[in-house]
Amino acid sequence: MSSSSSQSKRSLLGDKFLIGEELGRGAYGQVFKGMDTSTGDVVAIKQIGLGGVSQANLQGVMGEIDLLKTLNHNNIVKYIGSFKTRNHLYIILEFMENGALSSVIKPNRFGVFPETLVAIYIAQVLQGLAYLHDQGVVHRDIKGANILTTKDVSSCSCCAAA
Repeated sequence: MSSSSSQSKRSLLGDKFLIGEELGRGAYGQVFKGMDTSTGDVVAIKQIGLGGVSQANLQGVMGEIDLLKTLNHNNIVKYIGSFKTRNHLYIILEFMENGALSSVIKPNRFGVFPETLVAIYIAQVLQGLAYLHDQGVVHRDIKGANILTTKDVSSCSCCAAA
């Protein structure tokens, strides 16, 4: 088998998702850009290595997945699916093409944001948080890195990690 065909097999996850470039890293894993091969939709694929993850941390992640399955709001990142392999847990989420607000507002990137734009982002975050609170969820980690944005300024979403 050629190395290019084995690379292709490795990049197809769950017989449905192509894994692409790395978008970022967190405490428990990496996030990749991906594609749903059945629809062509771009997705975010959160990959969590299972080696060295404590049972308590794994239960916390599984609880986050169960929570994400129940949430449905314009300002909360949409859960698409998840699956586990022997070495990794994968969480498939809506792709937010502009990434984290913390990256968008870096001082040298666009300069000072107009107050009207800041008000739009704040209103959207508060709408998402109000929805979470209505569902009995307290976010506990609101920060720019956990507020994801799209090209459409009317759509910014919180990661729903409790």
